[in-house]
Amino acid sequence: SMAPFRISPRFHLFEEIDPQAMHDLIRRCAEKGSQGVVLKAADEPLINLAVNRLVAAGIPVVTLVTDLPQSDRIAYVGMDNRNAGQTAAYLLSRWLGTEAQEVAVVISSERFRGEEEREMGFRMWLRGRAPHLRVLDISEGLGVYEPTFARVTLALEQHPRLQAVYSVGGGNRAIVDAFAALGRPLQVFIGHDLDEENRQLLAEEKIAAIIDHNLQVDARHVFLHILHYHRVWKAGPISPSQVQIVTPFNLP
Repeated sequence: SMAPFRISPRFHLFEEIDPQAMHDLIRRCAEKGSQGVVLKAADEPLINLAVNRLVAAGIPVVTLVTDLPQSDRIAYVGMDNRNAGQTAAYLLSRWLGTEAQEVAVVISSERFRGEEEREMGFRMWLRGRAPHLRVLDISEGLGVYEPTFARVTLALEQHPRLQAVYSVGGGNRAIVDAFAALGRPLQVFIGHDLDEENRQLLAEEKIAAIIDHNLQVDARHVFLHILHYHRVWKAGPISPSQVQIVTPFNLP
């Protein structure tokens, strides 16, 4: 239990933030003082540099959901993203069958290593086990409605037989709406994370499955790493988050 510890988090949330602004924000965390930083950020040299300076100043950094493996962060907490991508490929190939066709992988931003690893796992599994499914990249919608809608619409206009999508990031309502606006069937759609938007899409049966993980367990693991760094908790081995598959019929 975390009950004996008084933990007072400060949150900084951004839909979009450039690497320099993120670097400056991390630097200010060092100036204000902190016992630890939990970070979901793009894998950029400036951000890695800021993380290294924090750790050198005695402030531990734990990456969450997407990793910065080239930095001095003390730990990564989250699912095995390659395994998640392989899971999506397995499900999608089973639902689509053996007909040769294109499938789209929609990436919010290629700067996030977690999304990149999901795509890599997805591609590798299909290449080895379902080579009749050819992967089409749709990227840089940033998980935001308008740019995601525009990029998916363009892909649909250029690929008239596209009817299956694996979305590794956000903006899933925009994907559904782009197919609907052109009157195109979305035969199989697999997404990530059981947020409010994806809950609604599952309830509407617009998404076949969501790949999720237990954020409460992740939060506990984050704080265990930080407490262990400060020698106030002896943490044992911590495994990656278990991949969970949620459909419209087991929606919690």
